[in-house]
Amino acid sequence: IVSIFIIIILAFILSLIFEKSFNLKEFFQSSIFLPVILTMVSIAVVWQFMFQSTGILSNLFLELFGVKIKWLTSTKIAPYSMILVNIWKMTGYYMIIFIAGLLSVPNTFYEAARVDGANYFQRLFYITLPQMKNTFILVFVSGVIFSFASFPQQYVMTEGGPGRSTEVLAVLIYKQAFEFTKFGYSSAISVAFFVSLLFFSIIQLKIFKSESNV
Repeated sequence: IVSIFIIIILAFILSLIFEKSFNLKEFFQSSIFLPVILTMVSIAVVWQFMFQSTGILSNLFLELFGVKIKWLTSTKIAPYSMILVNIWKMTGYYMIIFIAGLLSVPNTFYEAARVDGANYFQRLFYITLPQMKNTFILVFVSGVIFSFASFPQQYVMTEGGPGRSTEVLAVLIYKQAFEFTKFGYSSAISVAFFVSLLFFSIIQLKIFKSESNV
């Protein structure tokens, strides 16, 4: 939930920035989107190295300021390490969706608002946000579905540890079935997992249908 809301806010702010033309716009936009096309396993391996005690974030940078953080070995910090990686990877994807949503807002609304003397924030709150309501719902539902289906990141980096602090549903299903051989329990969790994803998928389909009828 934390990562989804942070991603939505960051992605929307970035979409507003990249809606305007400026120097090196394509370079920065591509740089932010680049993590999206990388496989999660490779990303998890790289970030796992960066989070280690001898890694870049822990040793070469933070210790210069006398700070030492147990990124993957603290039950309190490890979940936020997962959130940080997820934000880094997925923000670019939702940024593109928001950019598409901004482009779908009729420019005549903004022109009429400028004629009436509306400033940037008034146009943002009274035109942009209401017109992009379905886009925000779509991004939220998609984020929930992707978060439910998250597995490689947690399994590669921590295997659900320490102390199950980063154990998501997919990791729990895998462990119960293939490590503890509790196939019945794992199957029951899988059914609940499927029903949850089905619920959010139906919502997503209804959003797509409502947008196509506009």
